[in-house]
Amino acid sequence: MVSHRLRLPWVDDRLIVIGLAVIVMIATMMHGASAVAMSVTDDWGRTLRVDAPARRIVSLAPHATELLVAVGALDRLVGVDPNSDHPIAVQKLARVAAYPAPDIEALVALKPDWVVIWGAGARAADVRRLERLGISVFVSNPRRISDVASTLERFSFAEDRPGAAREASQQFLQTLSELQRRHQQAPGVPVFVQLSSRPLITLTDRDPIGDALRVCGANNIFAEAPGVAPMVDVEAVLARAPALIVSIDGSNASEPWRKLGLLEPAGLLQMVHLDPSVQRPGPRLLTQVARLCDVVDAVRKRGGLPVSGRTLR
Repeated sequence: MVSHRLRLPWVDDRLIVIGLAVIVMIATMMHGASAVAMSVTDDWGRTLRVDAPARRIVSLAPHATELLVAVGALDRLVGVDPNSDHPIAVQKLARVAAYPAPDIEALVALKPDWVVIWGAGARAADVRRLERLGISVFVSNPRRISDVASTLERFSFAEDRPGAAREASQQFLQTLSELQRRHQQAPGVPVFVQLSSRPLITLTDRDPIGDALRVCGANNIFAEAPGVAPMVDVEAVLARAPALIVSIDGSNASEPWRKLGLLEPAGLLQMVHLDPSVQRPGPRLLTQVARLCDVVDAVRKRGGLPVSGRTLR
């Protein structure tokens, strides 16, 4: 039997091939769009639609800069705030003033499609203005160590490859969990956190440092004081009987305590200096927390006695 292929006089084989190619291309594009299209929620609780990966990003917060780099967005950062100093590669990027308000003109000149801004310093009017200019704005304000992992995952709009943000988040959480497990049953160590020695300023648990101390099984002696960074005096510190001073101050941080003979070896107090990055809720935070835990463990093992019952005359 001879089979005959039905041919329509107005249809050419080349048109069929072209038509199939177009269908495949459209299907591929639709699949890619569905893979990218998603939404993320920022720290103001706003839902932001992500139709395509970010191409040009401006970060107006040092912690956000480090987190964006951690998910692989370094090559898409086109500008950062003046305080973004890590990693070294970001120091070559254009600088955009962030406070007391963003330099809108300088920012727009960089033609970003995304801007990440620090929530504690952001104004709703500035956010709305940027959005009216067609720029997506992610407000970031991590308050606890675990919020760093959450932020990493939500920065998926900037990741260099699918799953990179989630991987970075899971790795951070795993390291944090190991630190917590290691110290969860440890006896508490009372700690004074020194932000400045002149004047003497501490930090309460409204700062991430309080969370870091809890991970190590330590207690911030001014955890519940009013505000974030209250001014205190030496008498108030000694009345709370710390066994350790954690300083994130600069030079001469130990001077007031040495003059009083309170630091080792003459006195009972031990002092450790931490990098200011311990206040920055970014990917380096756990390195500083691990170091803090080591010092707290050392105080705990030696049976460090709190400095109590001592007053100045």
